[in-house]
Amino acid sequence: MPRIAKPPQANLPRIRKELQAYLKRVGSTPTSFAIEQGVNQSTVQRFLASRTKTVTPKMRLLLDYADIDTNIRIGDAACSGLDNARIRQALDKVWDGRESTAEILAKLIESVGPAIVQASHRCAP
Repeated sequence: MPRIAKPPQANLPRIRKELQAYLKRVGSTPTSFAIEQGVNQSTVQRFLASRTKTVTPKMRLLLDYADIDTNIRIGDAACSGLDNARIRQALDKVWDGRESTAEILAKLIESVGPAIVQASHRCAP
């Protein structure tokens, strides 16, 4: 039976470190944080102990509350944006090689980021 392609996942070790840093910063434990947020404490414990391979919907709520970015960053992806043929095509069409144009393109990409994130949340199962 063929394997089903899974979408790329965010960098879980990075997210775990950020959650541990958040708990330390606010002076909370995983158990008390889970209880405060109305989530089973074992959900948080399993996540921090690396026993889950994804960011579950309940963990996503907690991470959003802690203001921890769960989006895939370019360093989290198995390949970078420049490895994507479609992105390279678009860049080749509009970039003239000047640093000033690169700055404009970077600002343009960053400005559409919130719309892309919002659209991806609507499409998520």
